[in-house]
Amino acid sequence: MIPSGRASRAHPTSITVRRRSSLAAVALATAVGLGATAAGQAGAVAPTTLRDGCAYVDDNERAQNIQTCWVPSESMQTSVAVKVRPSDRQAGGSEQAAYFLGTLSDPSANGRGELYGTEYNLVAIPDSAKTWSSNWQSTPVGNDGTPLTTYEGNTFTPQWETFIGEELPVFLNERFDIGTSGNAVSGLSIAGGQAVNLALKYPDVFSVAVSRSGYYQTDSLLGYLAVPLTLSSRHGVANGFDAMWGNPFLPGNTWGENDVTARIAEAKANGQTIIVSTGNGLVSSKAEWDEMIAQGGLAHVAIGGVLELASFTSAVLLNAQAAIFGLPVDFIYTAGAHTWNRWIRTDAEEAARLEDALRRYEEGRSPALLLSAKPEAAPDPGTTTSATETSVPASPTTTAAATPSADVAETDGVPQPTPTAKAIGAVGSGR
Repeated sequence: MIPSGRASRAHPTSITVRRRSSLAAVALATAVGLGATAAGQAGAVAPTTLRDGCAYVDDNERAQNIQTCWVPSESMQTSVAVKVRPSDRQAGGSEQAAYFLGTLSDPSANGRGELYGTEYNLVAIPDSAKTWSSNWQSTPVGNDGTPLTTYEGNTFTPQWETFIGEELPVFLNERFDIGTSGNAVSGLSIAGGQAVNLALKYPDVFSVAVSRSGYYQTDSLLGYLAVPLTLSSRHGVANGFDAMWGNPFLPGNTWGENDVTARIAEAKANGQTIIVSTGNGLVSSKAEWDEMIAQGGLAHVAIGGVLELASFTSAVLLNAQAAIFGLPVDFIYTAGAHTWNRWIRTDAEEAARLEDALRRYEEGRSPALLLSAKPEAAPDPGTTTSATETSVPASPTTTAAATPSADVAETDGVPQPTPTAKAIGAVGSGR
């Protein structure tokens, strides 16, 4: 069955991928006459001021200064829901953002605002991870044979990369003064590898990428099986094998272009920082066990272990590649399965590393601009970090409180503009 919910995206049935140059996007941001540079300068607007086209969807998000904005998109042929927590920087300072391929309210982040300093803008694209945050070649179809639809009930061919890498930065520059360069992008599970892909494809927009429990060798026999299986089992999309990147055995497919290991060397030339986090697939606490049992019994325990073990193995292979070629990829290893309790343990360190990388980028771009550094969180007792080693840590001695599994339907808090027929994409969190 297709998960109930609505996808804030659309595209005609044509498989043409519309791409505009990032330089054109920057030019458009300048042409609107808002006076913002590509780097982005903070305007004299308080973080509590609603921007045009944005609204608070509930009291909780109002308290966190999280605005839900509808972003008109040519590539998606609809308006896409985006959540933004503006920074509190003083007017005249530069503005950077951390983009999240998912929500700002997943249980592993306690709302995320608690993890990141208010000097950074937080931007979430809730629906993107549900179709791999990627550009598709044809219309996704659900497990029951029904095509995915938009809020308006139209079928569509997702073009998330074009939207996130080209259109969204222009909107954010116009409304929030966020720079069109020097930002970060982060993804969890199926959105993890794609966060790295987006950074490599749009190095002028993203200087930092964070992948949490992602997978990187997609252009392989294992990838041809794992990617469609994940889309089907986690998000109800049946035709991921040939609809997203094309049949991998036929000409015209883009599996190679979306394989992180095939292009990770570009990060060094781009001056980017890539951060990869993974567990080892072994259940490390009673809280983890209880979380998976509550979600789906012993079968879910097995699935959670296999998914994280696959991520761990993929990360180790990427780690070896990075070590051999001296690539700017940092690794965070810990025990744990594919669960929120595992992700909670490395949340703080991932956030600290992301912010540190953004500061280094900003200070390198403008040496006169000095920002107070946020202290980096102490590593978890069961966590090891490395850019060259692949040792597996022992299980942590501390446990986190049980939290909902990533497979529980999220409440994204996205306002629905119009009633519509059933649409795929409103459950899950990018796992």
